[in-house]
Amino acid sequence: MFSMSAAPHTSTHSALSPKPAQNRTSFGLAITTIAASSALLAACATPPPPPPPPPPPPPKVVVTESVPYRPLPPGGAHYVMDLPQRGPDGRRVTVNSNLSDDQLVWNLRSAWNVAALNCLAPEYEPILEGYRAFLTTNAKSLKAVNDRLEKSYTSRFRVKRDAIIARDGYTTQVYNFFAEPAARAGFCRAALDMANRAMVGPKTDPLSFARANFDGLLMPFDQFFNEYEAYQQASAAWDDKWGTLYGASQPGWVAVQQARASGIPVPTAAVQTVIDPVTGLPVPVIPVNEGVVSQPIVEPIAAQPEAASGQ
Repeated sequence: MFSMSAAPHTSTHSALSPKPAQNRTSFGLAITTIAASSALLAACATPPPPPPPPPPPPPKVVVTESVPYRPLPPGGAHYVMDLPQRGPDGRRVTVNSNLSDDQLVWNLRSAWNVAALNCLAPEYEPILEGYRAFLTTNAKSLKAVNDRLEKSYTSRFRVKRDAIIARDGYTTQVYNFFAEPAARAGFCRAALDMANRAMVGPKTDPLSFARANFDGLLMPFDQFFNEYEAYQQASAAWDDKWGTLYGASQPGWVAVQQARASGIPVPTAAVQTVIDPVTGLPVPVIPVNEGVVSQPIVEPIAAQPEAASGQ
């Protein structure tokens, strides 16, 4: 009978026991060695390049102020003119201010005469037709007005010749006022409007007609004076800012400077005349092309510095 003895306890325990301590120590050292080697390799690796520097700032933009043309007078007017001053009521004081009833009628007749002689485009034909009708229809009334005006001058002057000179001088101023070339376009339109109303409207006496229409004839001139005043202010500002550098290239600047140096003489337009059959005075006729303004304009050119001697 066989008797089997159990395997020694020590043997079984030995088979299931962990590895000896020295094996654990060796494994741990291996891990430590690998980690240290990785760290050493990482330390020896080439570092990444630094980031590129920021781009330089964009160049500073230099803003160059453009030089404008010197302002031009409105309507092709002269570079130098005397404007009527304003009175206490704000209206400009002219030869047509503070008129008596007879002066009002006669100044309207004078203005209409100037328009009939100067507004010659085909569309302005009603001005001449209306003027002829006005003279014919109101011949008696207009003669009475003229006689009273004549008497008012002879009563103020002892010498008849002095009275004639005074009235002729005043009437000439009236003619010249309405013959201003720069206001021609607006004046012709106003005269055309007045003439059309006169021919289609009911018949009225000269004084009532003048009271209703004379201010309309003055409006284009008042507008011109205001525009010219604005030009004077704008050109003075240009002269202050640019005149020293660019003045010589600007005809307007030269004209103004020469006028100031010589006492500001006011230039006048070349005038042809037609004799008024009633007054015997020359009525100015100044041909004007309303669609064209002839005025020199020169681009501002800076004055060049003078070359040094020997260069």
